[in-house]
This record gives sequence, structure tokens and C-alpha cells, in this order.
Amino acid sequence: MLDKIQKIGSFNQNILIVFAGTSVLSFFNLLYQLLIAHKLPASEFASFNSLLSVYILIFSPLSTIQTAVVKYSSEFNANNQLTKLKFLLSGLLKKAAVMGLITLLIFSLFASRVINILKIHSVSCGYILAGLIALAWFIPVFSGAAQGLELFGWFVSSSVISGALKLIFAFILILLGFNIAGALSALLLSTVLGLAILYFPLRKFFQIKAEKEDINYREIFSYLFPVALAIFCFAALTNMDMVLVKYFFTQADSGIYSLAQMIGKIFLFLPAAISIVMFPKTCGLHAKKMDTLFTLKMSLLYVSGLCIIALLIYNIVPAFILLVLTGKTYAEPVLLGRLFAVSMSFFALLFVLISYSLSINDLRFIKYLIVFTLLQVLGIMLFHRSLITIQVILCINSVSLFFIHFALVYLSPRKKLQVVKFAR
Repeated sequence: MLDKIQKIGSFNQNILIVFAGTSVLSFFNLLYQLLIAHKLPASEFASFNSLLSVYILIFSPLSTIQTAVVKYSSEFNANNQLTKLKFLLSGLLKKAAVMGLITLLIFSLFASRVINILKIHSVSCGYILAGLIALAWFIPVFSGAAQGLELFGWFVSSSVISGALKLIFAFILILLGFNIAGALSALLLSTVLGLAILYFPLRKFFQIKAEKEDINYREIFSYLFPVALAIFCFAALTNMDMVLVKYFFTQADSGIYSLAQMIGKIFLFLPAAISIVMFPKTCGLHAKKMDTLFTLKMSLLYVSGLCIIALLIYNIVPAFILLVLTGKTYAEPVLLGRLFAVSMSFFALLFVLISYSLSINDLRFIKYLIVFTLLQVLGIMLFHRSLITIQVILCINSVSLFFIHFALVYLSPRKKLQVVKFAR
């Protein structure tokens, strides 16, 4: 009993720390979204959200590299293997530079086509998007190294300063009349400056000719493959609907949908810190062959509690909350917001189960995740009669996926899984 109380206390403490570290950044990100929602017409806000969704879909799998960087840099640093650490980070930075350049060239060539498909008139937005996607290769290396080396002061400072600058740049550029291009440029500039801040404490580990060490990159990236696949599918589940709505519906309809999506994102991101805390904790417990289900139960409990509270608040004063978040209030976004609250709440719970399965190296869920991701996209493409129909599809899919993953974790006889070599 005492052991469980200590576990709860430690888990709560870690969650509070993560909330404290991310709350300021989340606040700046919210202000950034509110600024764009208030300053741009609904149709242009929908265009911005569709571009942002494309960026998230591409960035999400790349961000999984950060998992490996954190793991191996912390291990090398703990064992005082600084030569290996320098070789790892230098090698990853060189690979990121090469892939970033290739990505920039490819997306620049197809920038105008992407913009035309999304019915956006500003071609410059395509080139800015190409720059953002190119930078996506560098973010996991810098952020992962800072976390792995426990440079949390620099890590948090970089995030907060970057978030503040993004808001300032967006305000200035939109005021100057750049609209969608200005909002995207603010994100691009703040990302560059955030990486520049992290470079200072990490520069001694980035060497052009680092001393060669024996590092098994195949093992690192084989660990990342299922993680990348899972996160890409989850990003598609929670973002592809906006892209498809922008393609199939009118500018006015996609604008209404994007306003309601603001509500949904709160339900999705509000409990994100809980998964961030749970993942490394269950990784460590599983590596020591200790019980991990207790931590999962607490995580699901906390996420459920946050989503239920948010759901009650929104349903009491939906029009007021929509007005505060977007500066606009229509009847249809209020109803869509209620459906978004349901679908994104179950997606938030689903993400906890996905994170847990990845932490204990149980990959049985991936085939279900892939199938239902494809079914959701196909369902929207075939049955896009109205915006309400789109959200009903998401609600059905999110609830189904949650209960399938829940059954895999709790009802499967395979509760004691073998630890694979990269989880040692």
C-alpha cells in the first residue's frame, strides 16, 4: 500500500513539473491560434489550418527520432562516453542537414501544386511550408539532445522564447497584410531562433570530424520505425479530416469546420503532459520487469478526468467559449464542437494506450491502427455529405479504436511480454 502511495506521489509530481514547463508554451501557442482566428477571415483561417495539418502529418513521424536521441544521449552521458555522444550527435546532425536539403528541394518543386490542391492563392505559402518541413529534420536532434543531457533550463527557455517570438512575428506580419504567409513565416522564423538558442549549449557536441565510434544506427532506427508509424497514423486520424474538408467542401464550410476544430484541439492537447510523463516511466518499469499497469491506470484516470471536466464546461457555455477562442460564433460550429469534444477525448485516451504499448514493446496494436486510419480516410472520402457526417465518422472511429486498444492491453492473455533488445 505504501509503495502504491509513493508511486502516485512521484507520478503526480512529475505531471505537475511537465505541466509547469509546458503551460507557458501552450499559452503562447493558444494566443498564436487565437490571433490568427481573430485576424483572418474564416476561409483563410481554414487555409492556414490545412497547411498546418500537412506540416503536422509530415513532422510527426520525424519527431519520433527525438525518442532515440533522448535514450542514447542520456545513456552515453550517464556512462561518461562523451566520444560516443559526440559521434552520435554529430552524425545525426549531418544526416539531418542532408535530408533537410533534399526535402527543401523536393517540396519547393511541388509547392505550387500543393497550394492549388488546397485552393490557396498565395504560392509563397508553399515555399514557406517547404522550409518548415526541411527544419523538421533538425528539431528532434536538438531537442532530443537537450532532454537527454538534462539541459532542461535551455530546453524550456528555447521553447518559451520561440513561442513568444512566434506570437510577436505573427502579429506584426499579419498587421502588415501578409495574412496566411505571415502566420506561417512567424512559425518558420521562431523555429530557426529556437534551434539557434539550443545550439549554444550543444555546440561542443557537434563536430565536423568527430572521433569515430561503433554506434549501431540500424538498431536505433529499427526502434523508431514502429514509433514513427504509430505517430503518423495518429496524426492522420486527428488532422487529415481538415485537409479532406478543405478539398471536398466550400471555403465557407471549411471555415466553419476549422473554427470547431479549435475546440477539438483543446481536448486533444490538454492531457498531453500525462502521456509525456507516463512513457519514460513505463519504459523504465518494463525494463526492470516491474508492474506497468498501475501507471497506465492512473494515466487513463487523469486523462478521463480532464476531458470530462472540459466537456462539461464547454456544454454549459459553448457559444461563449467559441467566441473567446475564435472571435466568431455560429450555430453549426457549436454543434460540431460538441462532436469534436467526444472524438478528440477518445483520441486523447487512445494516445495514452498507444504510448503505453510502445513503451512495453507490444506492437500488436499497429495493424488495427493502420486499418482504422485507412477506414477513416476512406469513410470521409465516400460519405462527406455534411460537416456533421465527417465528425460522426471520427467519433465512431475514435471510440472503436479506444476499446480495441483497451482490450489488447487489459483482456489479452499476453500481459507479460518479452523485452526486445533495444529496450534494455
